[in-house]
Amino acid sequence: MSIFDWIKDIEKQYDNLINNAKTINLKNIEEFRTQQQEQLDKFLDDKNQLVNNALMTLTTSSNVQIKIFEEKMDKAFNKIEEEFQLEIPKLLNLIFNEMGLDF
Repeated sequence: MSIFDWIKDIEKQYDNLINNAKTINLKNIEEFRTQQQEQLDKFLDDKNQLVNNALMTLTTSSNVQIKIFEEKMDKAFNKIEEEFQLEIPKLLNLIFNEMGLDF
């Protein structure tokens, strides 16, 4: 065997090693990428769930406070209506007096 044949064999082995290393490294990189994507997806799902729970809690709390406010406003309007109804005769007398229709 001549030295040139040996060099061709060495080059062939070198090319095989490089191609095998590329294949193995590419596989490792793809596995790592897949793992990182799964971790990111899990992280995002956890944070999404946390935000959804916070929004549900806030919505529930807001609804309770809105209901309390509406009840207080209803009571206040009813009280104003009652007071107004009690004052109607006095208002009519005042209007008649101001217009000079007091008999």
